[in-house]
Amino acid sequence: MRQRLSQLFQVPADLDYVGAFQALSLMNLEIRRDGPSVERLLRKSLLERDVGNHSASLSAARRAQELDPQNPEVHYELGLAFFFLGLAKAGALPVGPKAPELPVEGIGELLGLAVEAFSRVIELNPQDEDAAIDLAALAEVLAVGANDDQLGLALRSR
Repeated sequence: MRQRLSQLFQVPADLDYVGAFQALSLMNLEIRRDGPSVERLLRKSLLERDVGNHSASLSAARRAQELDPQNPEVHYELGLAFFFLGLAKAGALPVGPKAPELPVEGIGELLGLAVEAFSRVIELNPQDEDAAIDLAALAEVLAVGANDDQLGLALRSR
């Protein structure tokens, strides 16, 4: 179910919103019926991201973290959520059906939070190759410059 950051730099412009919204609706019903679980919240985070609702994706991942703060998959999903928020803030994602709510944090801060989350994955599971690859991809982006204008340009030009 994981996606590597190197793959995420090529986000498709023709997202299937109908299918994604249906899946998200079913997941929301399941959470209401059966209650939140780490697995359900991680799935919800992914589905929210699929429809371009990156703030809700982060919210679901944070709720999962409250349930199981030592779960490497939770931290991986947090890293993806912060990364996608950074992409959205940089204008590097296709526009969804509604303009996403963007955080007050800058691009560099969001990418830094993604680095922290992926680093935590490696602390919890040193053999996690995906997290190591994702950290390297983020380091490459962060190496272009320290200010948000430079980072935004780097993210948009990938």
